Amino acid sequence: MATNVIIVGEMHNDLFYECDAYKQIEEALITFITSNKDAIAEMDDEGIHREVHRVLNGLPKKIPGKSYIKRGGNGNNSSELFARLGVPIKLMTVVGRGAGWMIQEMDDLGVDTSCIFQLEETTPISTIIEDPTTTKIFTAANLKAKMNFSSITLDASYFQDSSIVFFTPLAPKFTPILEILQSSRITGMTAVTIERQATPNWKAFMSIMEGVKVDLLFINDRDALYLTGKEDVGAADEILKEYSAMRVYTLGSKGSLIKSEWTRDVALPVYDVPVVDRTGAGDAFAAGVLLKIHEIMQENGHLVEEMETTAESRILEIFREIATFGTAVASLKVSLARTPSSDEVREFISKHGILDG
Repeated sequence: MATNVIIVGEMHNDLFYECDAYKQIEEALITFITSNKDAIAEMDDEGIHREVHRVLNGLPKKIPGKSYIKRGGNGNNSSELFARLGVPIKLMTVVGRGAGWMIQEMDDLGVDTSCIFQLEETTPISTIIEDPTTTKIFTAANLKAKMNFSSITLDASYFQDSSIVFFTPLAPKFTPILEILQSSRITGMTAVTIERQATPNWKAFMSIMEGVKVDLLFINDRDALYLTGKEDVGAADEILKEYSAMRVYTLGSKGSLIKSEWTRDVALPVYDVPVVDRTGAGDAFAAGVLLKIHEIMQENGHLVEEMETTAESRILEIFREIATFGTAVASLKVSLARTPSSDEVREFISKHGILDG
């Protein structure tokens, strides 16, 4: 069986600022409101806008803070997760000028960078403001739009050594890659994450998925309801099952739910762990699920094809195993505030047991 997992996703610069900008805004507005309640009650909309603008203008023009630059993007994040978990990874993405240091860091992590394509455009920069009261991310959509595969020549040979091709998240810019996978005799598995930021509505989803069926789809319950317009996950799945043989729904603190063509639903809880930092929990869960699937495929071949002839009891066992592995990786990620090693994940599962619904 092929050995690589190919991650298809973005890699860009993340510019972090640690400062108290939003805290200053919050305190200035609260001071204004509490000191001028009677006057505010008499103001019309134009007057309120004028006073809020005056308060904001009264803040310092320059707000000092701590700044640093890191690699960012879902493709980057997932590649690092997989690499640190010990899975052989190839990242497929498009970057612009000044991305050499990111590619070198990927190389140093053991990621295959032969499918990172570089354009003569500016590498996108996302700015993250980390404040004591909130965190906001400013994305450069105009720059990201240029990081696409329209000028890149791809064919099926890029995917011949892949056990899994994982789109994180699936976006219109990756449609040429998905079309190659659908039209070629690729023996690997195709998995996608669906997120509202990349497919904001059903029209955007259908622009990519019309006539397409993948092997595995990850989506959280909120995005599933928003995308399909349904009121519960069961109804949403009646629509989404047309586009994927397996659907994994993440339910936050309620755990996860796996639906498929072969057996009854499998609903699993989460492990009870202290939460230090929830950032990247969803990515970690998907990485854990796919890591376990990758291991199963090394022994038994294509997972979906095997399901067609596998006993239902074994299918249920596999579903519990892959969801347990995903939940364990996510649990360690949020409790340790870092990516665990595969040995740490196995030790965690050995100590806490396989999850059961």
